Amino acid sequence: MTDIIRPGDHVLFLLEDGKTFLVRMEPGQRHSTHRGSVDHDNIIGCEWGDVVMSMSDKSLSLLRPRGIDRMMKVHRRTNIMYPKDVAYLIAEMDLQSGDRVIEIGCGSGSMTQALARAVSPGGQVISYDRRPEFLELARDNCALSGITDVDFRERQVGDALEPGVDAVFTDIPEPWAEMAMIRDALHGSGRFAAGIPTFNQAEKLATALDHYGFGLIETVEILRRSILARAGKTRPAHRMIGHTQLLTTAVKINREEVGTELPETEEMEAEDE
Repeated sequence: MTDIIRPGDHVLFLLEDGKTFLVRMEPGQRHSTHRGSVDHDNIIGCEWGDVVMSMSDKSLSLLRPRGIDRMMKVHRRTNIMYPKDVAYLIAEMDLQSGDRVIEIGCGSGSMTQALARAVSPGGQVISYDRRPEFLELARDNCALSGITDVDFRERQVGDALEPGVDAVFTDIPEPWAEMAMIRDALHGSGRFAAGIPTFNQAEKLATALDHYGFGLIETVEILRRSILARAGKTRPAHRMIGHTQLLTTAVKINREEVGTELPETEEMEAEDE
């Protein structure tokens, strides 16, 4: 890993006000920010961590981007998974180098990148989506982050999945409709995880997981609040990252008898308090 910024490198610009920009270095190009412009030629050849001045005489720090930075700044056509949720799900799926994992619903490829890093080296990520334009976008975003070994495949709901995998992650509106195929794809004690936005979906998913014989079914929500730590006046920030996704996790158990078709969900009447 070189200490010098070279053409083609992605650099994270950190401005004085804390805002960041992820920029690919190209000779002869210029990047404009609300704190002034800077020529790429004045950055190429600098060391990582150096500080340069914009044309408006504002300081700009040159940082090596983390995986989190690349995830959050992908080109988006869909919502993305937030780092606070990604880290929890990867830990719950117990992903490690050499594992094989399936992703159903690649979206913009943010979670795809995290999965690929978690199973590297020697692992495999198979990412399915029913829309070819999302597969192309996710592939391009992964390539920009240097990830080129993900196996992207077009697939429709109900199609078979690659068998014998260690974990399956879904980011789709109706994961319960895929539960039979997911169960067939996972080996015994294989892990399942999903990100879903609403409580109604979480209820249906948990019902389906139980119906298909999964264990350790759990749904959580992770909230993130920043603390403004300053001498003599530390306090919570006024704004926080609240609801993003409900996170459901489970494990496949080799039960002899499990449901084959998901039963109709009946509306439950609220009990009087």
